[in-house]
Amino acid sequence: MFAYSQKGNLDPMGYCGAKDRRMRHESNRVTDSLAHSLCIGYATYEEGYPDSGSGRDRSPVIPIHDATDLSISQFMTRYNPDEVPASKVVHTDTFSDETITYGSLREQAGHAAWGLQKKLGLQPGDTLLALVNNSNAFVLLAHATWWTGAVFAPLNTSATRDDISHVLKLVQPTHVVTIEEKLSVVQDALASQSMTKTKILTVNFKEENLPQFPNDVIGKRATETISPHSLEGRNGKDVVSTICFSSGTTGKMKGVQLSHYNLVMNSITMRASMPIRVNSAVREVFFAPYCHIYGLSLVVLAGMWVGAQYCGLPGFDLETFCRKSSELEVTDLHIVPPVALLLATSPVAQKYDLSSLKRIVISAAPLKKSVQLLLKRVLPHTSICQGYGLTECSGGIIHQIDEDESAFGCVGKLFAGVEARLVDPKTNKDVPIGEEGELWVRGPVVMMGYVSDREATNQTFSEGWIRTGDILKIDENQNFWVTDRLKEMIKYKGFQIAPSELEDMLLRHPDVIDAAVCAVYDDSQATEVPLAYVSLSPATVGLLGPEKQKVLDAIKIWMDSQLAGYKKLRGGVHHLQGLPKTPTGKILRRLLPAKLNEQREAKL
Repeated sequence: MFAYSQKGNLDPMGYCGAKDRRMRHESNRVTDSLAHSLCIGYATYEEGYPDSGSGRDRSPVIPIHDATDLSISQFMTRYNPDEVPASKVVHTDTFSDETITYGSLREQAGHAAWGLQKKLGLQPGDTLLALVNNSNAFVLLAHATWWTGAVFAPLNTSATRDDISHVLKLVQPTHVVTIEEKLSVVQDALASQSMTKTKILTVNFKEENLPQFPNDVIGKRATETISPHSLEGRNGKDVVSTICFSSGTTGKMKGVQLSHYNLVMNSITMRASMPIRVNSAVREVFFAPYCHIYGLSLVVLAGMWVGAQYCGLPGFDLETFCRKSSELEVTDLHIVPPVALLLATSPVAQKYDLSSLKRIVISAAPLKKSVQLLLKRVLPHTSICQGYGLTECSGGIIHQIDEDESAFGCVGKLFAGVEARLVDPKTNKDVPIGEEGELWVRGPVVMMGYVSDREATNQTFSEGWIRTGDILKIDENQNFWVTDRLKEMIKYKGFQIAPSELEDMLLRHPDVIDAAVCAVYDDSQATEVPLAYVSLSPATVGLLGPEKQKVLDAIKIWMDSQLAGYKKLRGGVHHLQGLPKTPTGKILRRLLPAKLNEQREAKL
């Protein structure tokens, strides 16, 4: 058997010692894949250990030492667990007929890294900000950036000018790569921050006087390439590879720093925990943004490592999604609850043959049991499971592996190497099995911290454990169930929205003197949507019904024009002159009318 050490590393001796028995919940998963790698054995890696041309060798299956000496690019080139041939197609998109193969990704990443470094000056430790849709170009850009030793910072292409300005100030990128639709917004945001030295590149279009990635960047000659980035003796836990953006709890986006070690170990733990879902036989159409840790960890990293085949969509369209899935004869799909509802109910989905589909994973937000059962009736041959993860833990940390009708609605069991506690938020004491508590996590996938925000980092960690802000419970079978969110974030179709950000913006409207935003569940979309309550100014509070409604409608229109698409107030703007608050002025969202109504309905 395996056990897990205090550091969260795999302990092949199978014994942690009595001290570790106080750990609250530890993954007990041991897989054939991991056992296979142990049986094969491995050559201990030493700095400068040759990759070829030597009598010495290492197992190409999976690293079972602590992997702190590996950069992401070294990991991608040294280990091929399914012995995938170089010619195998691993990625396609809807922008061109071109494909990425297992071998070409690695070859072109070296050439593109050469161009980024030699032509455009991207150096180890620099930061490249990317506003790029799901595409072949995104995959290559990510790996080329890691190959140089620079930090890859992908941002959602729906980001507003204010969002981009905030991120520019936060991470201070030396380079920005953007799609055509965002070029002028990026230029304005850079000007607002007086960042005149930041280099701009375009992707999937050509703009005069700006280099296009990869066409104008990639080295064409055999010599125009560089080796995968070496950590040069540094510990991979201490070297930033990636900054992903999370709304956090205060409204403004936070930059989550993930090390090379974090993301290497994320791929390893996924493979070790669920080899049936992370292997070269997987075929999938993927629409969730690659800039989100969900797509970045699963597709851009783990998928490209094991040699699975993905078709990246730049956005979700049901017809395109189903047609491409049928053409590719997909084996797996990773979707969010609103798409699960569409697959279960839309006539469009019924037009296409999905008989090859073996597994559906629903993540990014909790799925109601009723929707899961409805989808199962439509796709009876398909295993439907859920998972749970967060940006601050490099992606997934809890997952169902096989469908379990007795556990419909749970998010599964811990990944290998991950430790968890469920803690009473009031006492900081562990709760008994079956009771709700805040999920605390530690292990090799836990982030380094937030960029330039020591206070938020310190508030998020407690004695080495990261406090997720999510309320879960665990049953006697070690299944976890998400029940609430301590931090009151709104999850719209997998995107996080901070209520405080919307409240701050509402207060800028001249007719609003106070505001509160909460989540309400929209059954028709199978997702939470933000709903706002406003206290009106003296000039408008006395207006009668129709006239007052015009003011509320105007506030909503004004708000929606200021926000990224996924943040719009789809639950509407409603009048509530006296907002429920604590004596210190904190909004009591649970006492807002919409939340009280949800509580009443839950009791019926």
